[in-house]
Amino acid sequence: VFGHDHSRSGEIYLQGGPVHADLHLQRASARSLQAESKCPSQCSQHGTCNEELGRCDCPKHRTGDDCSQELDQTSLERRCSRLLYPNTKECLTYNQACLNNCNGRGTCVVGFCHCEPGFYGTDCSLSLDESGRPTLLSGTSYKTRAKRPHVYVYELPPKLTSWVNAKRLDRHTHTLFWQRLLSSGARTAHPEEADWFFIPVRCRGHGDHHLLMEALQYVRVTWPYWNRTAGGRHIIIQTADLGVQEMPDMLREQASNATWLTHWGLYGDKRKCCGWEAAHRPGKDVVIPVYVSPGHFKHFGFIRSPLHPKFPRPPRRNTTFFFAGRICGDRQPPRTGQWPNCGGGEDYSAGVRQLVHYHHHNRPGYVVLHYSHNYDRQLTTSTFCLAPLGGGHGQRQIIVAMMGCIPVTIGDDVYQPFEPELDWSAFSVQPREADIPTLHELLGDVVEEGGRVARMQAALRCAAQHFVYSSITGGFLGDSGKYDAFETTLEVLRVMAQHPGVKPQDFARVDPEFRRFMNCGLDEMWGSNSTLAGPANSSSTSSSNTSSPTDSSTSPAAQEEEGPGDKAPGSSWFSWGSKTDKDTPRKKRVRQRGGGEGPSTEGNATARVAGKRFPHGGVLCSHSVLDTVKGPPSCYTCLVGASNTHGMPGGAICCGPGEKDVSLCPRNWD
Repeated sequence: VFGHDHSRSGEIYLQGGPVHADLHLQRASARSLQAESKCPSQCSQHGTCNEELGRCDCPKHRTGDDCSQELDQTSLERRCSRLLYPNTKECLTYNQACLNNCNGRGTCVVGFCHCEPGFYGTDCSLSLDESGRPTLLSGTSYKTRAKRPHVYVYELPPKLTSWVNAKRLDRHTHTLFWQRLLSSGARTAHPEEADWFFIPVRCRGHGDHHLLMEALQYVRVTWPYWNRTAGGRHIIIQTADLGVQEMPDMLREQASNATWLTHWGLYGDKRKCCGWEAAHRPGKDVVIPVYVSPGHFKHFGFIRSPLHPKFPRPPRRNTTFFFAGRICGDRQPPRTGQWPNCGGGEDYSAGVRQLVHYHHHNRPGYVVLHYSHNYDRQLTTSTFCLAPLGGGHGQRQIIVAMMGCIPVTIGDDVYQPFEPELDWSAFSVQPREADIPTLHELLGDVVEEGGRVARMQAALRCAAQHFVYSSITGGFLGDSGKYDAFETTLEVLRVMAQHPGVKPQDFARVDPEFRRFMNCGLDEMWGSNSTLAGPANSSSTSSSNTSSPTDSSTSPAAQEEEGPGDKAPGSSWFSWGSKTDKDTPRKKRVRQRGGGEGPSTEGNATARVAGKRFPHGGVLCSHSVLDTVKGPPSCYTCLVGASNTHGMPGGAICCGPGEKDVSLCPRNWD
C-alpha cells in the first residue's frame, strides 16, 4: 500500500486541503508581520524562518544566512554524501516526501518544507500567536489532548532531520511516531507544559551517530530543558538490531539519563555466546515493537487474522509447535542428525534456533523448517509458535501473535515489547535456553493444565493490539487503534512520568488507569482472572469498569459462537482459497464508507471528528479481507500512493475528514 510517493519526478508536491477562514487571517497576519521577522529579510524567499529561534532554515541545495546562495557542485556532492545519498541526482530528485506534507502551509522541496511566511517547523505546523507564543496548526481546531503525556518536539536544523536520505532507511519508526504525535493531539508547542521531550533524529546504524551527537549539542545550547534534568524526560528512538550497544560509548554516556525507545530488550550480558552486552535498562528505557508496514500484512497473513471478530470459525490447530525461517547464521539449511547442525554462525540467535531444530525437528506434532511456502496458513493451524531472537531483536513474536499462535519466546535476559510493563506470561510461554531439550515436556504441561491454552489464546486478542501501529498503518482486527503500539508507548511514558521510581512490573498495581489500558478497557481480561498488566491493587479496582467492552466488543470465545456462515467444504476454518483471498485489486472490493456491521467498540464513544462521531463508528480503515463486504472502509481508498518513507500524514486513522487536515483526525482519547 505504501508503494508510491504522492509526488512525481520533476514536480513539487503540495498537500492540498480545506483552508479555514481563520487560516486565511493567520496568513494575512503573518505577511503583515514579516517586516518584524527575526530572520534576514530574504529568508522566506528560498527558506523557512523559525521565528521562535530566529533561524533561517534552507533546503539542502542552498546555504547562507538567508538561503540565497546555491551550493556549487563540489560543495553539493560533499553535503549529499554526508546525508547518505549515493549521488547528487538522488539527493535532488523531487519525489522525496515531507513530514505531514507540510500541513498545507508550505511547499515540499526535495524533502524540505518551504513554509509560507509566518509558519515554521519541519512540517510547517508552528507559528506565533499575537502574544508571541508558539502555537500548533493555528487557524484550525487543533488543541493538545487532555490525556497525558504531552510531548514537546525539538525543532532541529534540517541537516539533522529532513535533509537526511529517508529512502536509504529501512526502519522509519521515528518519522512515523513524529507525525502521529501531531494527529493524536499528544504534541504540545509549550515546553513548560511537556511531560517528555522528543529528539527526532534517526538512530539506525553507524552512519547516523553524528546526527545524534550534533543534535544533543544543539539541544543543550539552544534550550534549557536538557540541562535542567541532565537529559531526563527526553526520549530518543533507536532501531538498531542491538539497540544502544551499537552506539559509541561516548554518545551513550552523553545520553545516559535519556530514555531510549528501542526494539532490543537485552538487560543482561550475553558476551560469552554472542558478544552481546546489556543494552536495556528496565524502568528507564522502553522496548517498543518493530514497525510492521502494510506491505507485509498480506505476506504474513494479517489480512485474514483469526483474531478478527468476523473470522468465521476458530481454526483447527492440529500442529503443536511451528517454526519456519532462517536457522543457521550462514543462511544454509541445517544438517539433520548431527551437532553442530550448522556450518557457521553458531552465535546467531544465541544458538536458540539451532538447538530447537536439533532437538525437535522430527518430533511428532512439531514442524521446524528452514522455509515454508504456506507460512501464514501454518501459523493459523499451530498452537505454539517459536518467536526467537535473530541477529539481535526480532519481529516473530509480533507476527505469530497476530495470527493467534501462542508465542514461545526463548532468549535469556531479553525483554519483549512492553515487557515487563505487559505481563507476557498471560499469553506466551517463555522457557529458558537451558530448557530447549525438554521443550516438548514444558509445552505438554501447558496443554494439560485445564483451560490455560484457551485463556492464553483469548488474551492474545488484546495483546495483539499493543504490538502493531494500527493508527498509522490501518487496522486488520476491527479495532479503533485506541490500544495500538503508538498509544501503548505513550501510556507507558505517562506512568513513568507520573510515578517516578515505581518498577515497571508494578505499574498496574499503582495505576488502575494503566491496568485497564493494558487490558484493552477491562480490569480483568474478559472477566477471567487473567490480566495483561500484572497484579492489581484490589482496593483501587473499579467495579464500574469490570464489564467494559474491549476494543473488539467481545471475546474470541463469544465470537466463536457467532461465526457467520458454514465452514468451507473440506475445511474446519476460513478457506484460504475462497474468493475473498484472490489477488483481485482492493479497489474492486471497496464498499461504501460508513454504515457497516463492524464490531461495536469502546472507541465508538470517543473517536470524534470536529465534535461528531467518526463516519464508520471509530473503527479504523481495514486491510482485512473479512471487512470487504460490510464494515469499515478499505484502507486502499486513502493509503494508495502514500509515501514509502512517511506513510500518510497523521497516519491511517486520519482516513476521511483528516486526510487534508490532521487537526480533524479522530482522537481516541479526547
